[in-house]
Amino acid sequence: MERVRSQMLRSRRPDERGQIIVIAALAMIAMIAFGALVLEGGNAYAQQRVVQNGADATADAGAVRLGQRLAGVATTDLQVFTVMNTSATANRIDSFTARYTNVKGQYINISGTVIADQANPANPADPAALVGGGTIPPNTQGVAVGGTRNFPTYLGRAIGFNSFDASADATAITGRLVGGRFLPIVLPVSIVDCETNGNLGTVPENAWVLAQKPVPPATYPTGIEYIVPLCKTGGGSFQILDLDPTLSCAQEVANPPLISWPTLPVTVPSDNGNNCAKPISDYVNANLRYKTVLIPICDNSPAGDTCGTQGGSHATYRITRIAAFFIDYMDDSNNKNNSNCQNHVNATTAQPMVTIAGNGSSSCIAGWFVRYFKSGPVGAGSVGNSDAIGVQLIK
Repeated sequence: MERVRSQMLRSRRPDERGQIIVIAALAMIAMIAFGALVLEGGNAYAQQRVVQNGADATADAGAVRLGQRLAGVATTDLQVFTVMNTSATANRIDSFTARYTNVKGQYINISGTVIADQANPANPADPAALVGGGTIPPNTQGVAVGGTRNFPTYLGRAIGFNSFDASADATAITGRLVGGRFLPIVLPVSIVDCETNGNLGTVPENAWVLAQKPVPPATYPTGIEYIVPLCKTGGGSFQILDLDPTLSCAQEVANPPLISWPTLPVTVPSDNGNNCAKPISDYVNANLRYKTVLIPICDNSPAGDTCGTQGGSHATYRITRIAAFFIDYMDDSNNKNNSNCQNHVNATTAQPMVTIAGNGSSSCIAGWFVRYFKSGPVGAGSVGNSDAIGVQLIK
């Protein structure tokens, strides 16, 4: 009996060994699959971020080129595609498709008409205009990009997956800059004279002549340098803005608050009196010379005065645009005929400085109006001669 039982046990062992081998193999496959899932999942997430950053950069590159077009630089569809392709390659995007949009990021067809999506289901024969298709449609102020990158797997190959694709979308637009960090002063769109009593004089609106930003090793821009007076307006306020009531004048100019105005015009309070001119002037001359700053611009208010304040002391300005100004210097004086705010020749460039008549100006800022691109909120509407141009990633 004992011998029979021993034979039965010995007869079962080979089968059991086979079962254990099968179970171990299945467990190993499961472990590899789970490891592949974890490893490839993390890799896919990292690759997704690479593609998203690349798509963002590619869209920004296209928007900047379109911004140059708004500034008057001749631009073709091929040039837009080329800068985007260069950016995509540099940012490890294997392939991308880009289509033109308006300033709101809406798809537009070849005629510039807004359509529901890039395929235009209402008329499939007339889809959104393709970047690289040969034509920049009317109303173009943005690009929508879809980018893809193929990446190899690691453990995934053990279960039949050799590579995956990561994709991302991005949309960037360009237009008038309506937000940013501003020097807390305001300039009139019509560069005006200060009368002998320090008030703004009334003159017709001018179109500022833009200068070209300096190309190293040059320090100064090429073009007309202006001396723009800072005058007393309205009920005693000077052309100084109070952009953030919680900050002092010195704090506002040293660390300008980030201001976002969705649309223009917008009403902004002035600083009460002229106590800000000196600290602003001191900081500008010590830290901002030969740099480009953003300055809010006011125009004729509905009341009809030339960039005047409304409401006397603690008054407001009507801001209509943002200008880019390359600073030479700022000067504040109690002398109503400050010589630094009068006609003279720049000692360094040996070029005449164009004074806005200058009669009676005790404070002024000197420099050049330049075309400037800045990341920030973009507003609708045409870009004027004095407007800074913004590029905004909206998706």
